[in-house]
Amino acid sequence: MVAPSPPADLDEPEGPLTPARRIFRFVVGIAIAASFAVWFYAYSGAADRPPPDELDSTALHLAAEQDNTRYREVDGEPAFGKRAEVICQRAIDSLPNARFAKNQTERAEQIRASNVILRDMVAQIRALPVATDRDATLRGLWLDDWGILLADRDRYADNVEIDPGAIFTLTAVEGEERLERRLTRFARTNLMLPCGAPSDLG
Repeated sequence: MVAPSPPADLDEPEGPLTPARRIFRFVVGIAIAASFAVWFYAYSGAADRPPPDELDSTALHLAAEQDNTRYREVDGEPAFGKRAEVICQRAIDSLPNARFAKNQTERAEQIRASNVILRDMVAQIRALPVATDRDATLRGLWLDDWGILLADRDRYADNVEIDPGAIFTLTAVEGEERLERRLTRFARTNLMLPCGAPSDLG
């Protein structure tokens, strides 16, 4: 009895890889690796870890909401982020509108008036009680960033008064994240989105 011959594709060596086949294999390999990475992330517990800049009071507030209870700070008032949200929203709503500036001098004065409002907002937030020393440290770092932003806004007001075409620029900070994004990320993480970098200067 004659044994069946093996399929032709097992006998013949595979031809050289063309550039198109190399690209196809590379793309397939990346897709497979990415799918494994997603599942590893989901099962590793990393997805459940809180953001590193989440305040302790924010975590306690969110946990209380899940339990249908209410979290209060040491003074009996709502969580830091919820109180700061109210302060920031009030400040943002009262900023002058650039459309009402008739010339560069008025625009510069508008920016300076806005900076006074924002500095008062920062002072009020700094005076709020916090849950832990860690919260105090994180808040301090965030408000220090606000101080940098306000100094940049002061400089811009001076530049606009001289040159109506002046461009608002921000001080470069350590890390890969821009200053305004860092401010807004912290605000979003801690349930006080109005406390992010204002958009009144474009």
